[in-house]
Amino acid sequence: MAYIQTDTCAQTEDALEQTQDFWREFYARSFASGALRHTPSPFAQWCMQTQLLAKHTILELGCGNGRDSFAFVQHGHSVLAVDGCEVAITDNLAHYHAQDLNGSARFHTLDFAQLNDLPTLIGTSLAQVDILYTRFVLHAIPEVLEDALLDFAARTLPKGGRMLHEFRTNRDPLLQKGEVLSANERLTDHYRRFLDADTFRQKLGALGWKELFFIESQGLAVFGNDNPVVARVVVEKA
Repeated sequence: MAYIQTDTCAQTEDALEQTQDFWREFYARSFASGALRHTPSPFAQWCMQTQLLAKHTILELGCGNGRDSFAFVQHGHSVLAVDGCEVAITDNLAHYHAQDLNGSARFHTLDFAQLNDLPTLIGTSLAQVDILYTRFVLHAIPEVLEDALLDFAARTLPKGGRMLHEFRTNRDPLLQKGEVLSANERLTDHYRRFLDADTFRQKLGALGWKELFFIESQGLAVFGNDNPVVARVVVEKA
């Protein structure tokens, strides 16, 4: 994920720059070794079982190695997946072209500063998009970019369109580790901002989104020894 310059403190800006380098090196190393999986995340599996029962056009922001993007395509959805890490997008495109997916996915490198320019960048309208999906993205960006994302979603999605989010919250034990940047921002091997789930839900409500589902718990995104407290939030544009 790439980041724009924000109004955050210089310490956070430095952490974001380090994070860009971290993901660039992480994906380059992982793709070279073949270590990355293309199996869907538990959140994507849950979404396909409970939220994506019809055919949808999904915009995935921060797609990483495309593990969820490819799962959505294989379940009959159309996907536009973007990420700020060019290394990840290049590998996703190579993996995509090696599959027989009938042109139902597109991958593009995109900095969050370019969200509003996305139709121009991809050369087509976003009119068909009815789902905006993020997993482990909101806690990877400062709040000013969260607000930009929500503004973009409000202007892009049609009435009845939905956002599906999963993110670490401030009840996650990982908040107690790393360099303290602010009350809810930490730097370990990369930047994280641990969201207050209730505050986020209130923000969505104030912006006119209708909440369809919410849970905050451990056991939803277990990976190895990491069992974070995450929130899953599904909202609909009223």
